[in-house]
Amino acid sequence: MSCMQKQRRPGWNEIRQTGEYIKVQRDQLLLSVRGSQPDLALQRFYGGMSSLCSRPDASTGPSHLNAIIGASAKAWTTAWGRLAQHEQQQALHRMLALLTEMLLRLQPLMPEAQERQVANILWSLAKLELKPDVLVPGMTDSLAQQFIANMDVATGQGFSNVLMACAKLQLNPCQGELFKAIRARLTAANLSSFNAQAVANILHSLATLPAAAPPDQVLDALCKRFGALLKSRQAAELPNAQNIANTIWALSELKFAPADELAMSMVGRMVTVCRLPGQQPDPQAISSLRQEHFASLLDQLHAVSFRQVEISQLEVKQLAQLYQALDWLQPPPSAPVLYHSAWSSMQGKLQRLGLRPLPEEPYVFGDTKLCAALNQLQLPFKAKVCIQNYWADAVLESESIEAQAIILRLRNPSYIRNIPGRLTGRAAFSAHLLAKQGRLVELPRQMTRDTMTVERLADYLKPILTAAAGGSLDAYRS
Repeated sequence: MSCMQKQRRPGWNEIRQTGEYIKVQRDQLLLSVRGSQPDLALQRFYGGMSSLCSRPDASTGPSHLNAIIGASAKAWTTAWGRLAQHEQQQALHRMLALLTEMLLRLQPLMPEAQERQVANILWSLAKLELKPDVLVPGMTDSLAQQFIANMDVATGQGFSNVLMACAKLQLNPCQGELFKAIRARLTAANLSSFNAQAVANILHSLATLPAAAPPDQVLDALCKRFGALLKSRQAAELPNAQNIANTIWALSELKFAPADELAMSMVGRMVTVCRLPGQQPDPQAISSLRQEHFASLLDQLHAVSFRQVEISQLEVKQLAQLYQALDWLQPPPSAPVLYHSAWSSMQGKLQRLGLRPLPEEPYVFGDTKLCAALNQLQLPFKAKVCIQNYWADAVLESESIEAQAIILRLRNPSYIRNIPGRLTGRAAFSAHLLAKQGRLVELPRQMTRDTMTVERLADYLKPILTAAAGGSLDAYRS
């Protein structure tokens, strides 16, 4: 054994022992905050960790600071709801003081920090809804720069944690340089080590993080990896219901259409996976879920043994998201009967959760001018009509049984980004459904712009509406 090895061993032993000590204290904290005195449990942990790091002979490195910050974040969620109101502010002050101290200690050690530790620290702070710069100015960029420096060895979990943290806190570190580096890496790197949860979480984060601006090449690479996982023969690699739901929602938000094979595979896998145990989350837990609750609701939707959930437990926004996913998932007419059956089953289960909520706000821009133009044409109409849970800007009705209603809608097309001219699922579905209820007339929204007078709009509408009415508007004027 060399002299150097003999000299280094005590140091490594100390580092290991320090890590084990923090782990014991963390476990004790997580147990104690569930007791009757969570404030004392937090105070002991904060004091103990501060004392440990302040010792002259302390062997605390980035791994230890990461563990302390992670333990604080994990315990805080449990403790906060158990703290009395007068205890909350004092506990919050102590936690912020500890986190600030840990980040200040991390600053000179940053070059030693591994990308996994950086990612975990960012995610822990995000769970606490704390921007690093609020605690230590410049810390967000410092963490991002260290992640970029070691990005070549970052795992899917590392990318996932960094992007989820940035999405939750709406960060744009290093003036966009972090996202630029991540985009380049995800496009060029081999993603074969990324598991389903990492891919789904990355996509979900990109969908909620405008600053990331993922190009089609990044989304295509992630979709290909998710498709490969769906074909895996290793049960542990197969995406679960939550992974699939997050991916479907994210691609819908990003207006990115996956290959037909991937889309059908996701639907087929969802049908299969919900026959497995553990795919029926407790409805009572729905209200406490945050970024994951859309996926968990979709798990509930797909449960084979459906359990009634009271509508009061579901937020309107959550139901609206589920219906949006249902619209987007509707298979094309050419799809196998199996997929149509699966979609119909999903629709029935969703309707038992609740009817499709009305849009949060009807379209407002331009509708006044449209109404004025219809009045000028002496056409009675109903404004802002909800048909099958979609808004129409105006509806012309006739007392004649033979004359269909004319449904007018100001259109602001929403297209799939990677397939020119193809509408998003929701846009295409709403137009298809409204067209079943009458003669749908979609008007370009620019026809109601400021430079367009009511008279010109009326002149534009008259021949269009006359054609929709079959050659004469007389039946709609009575």
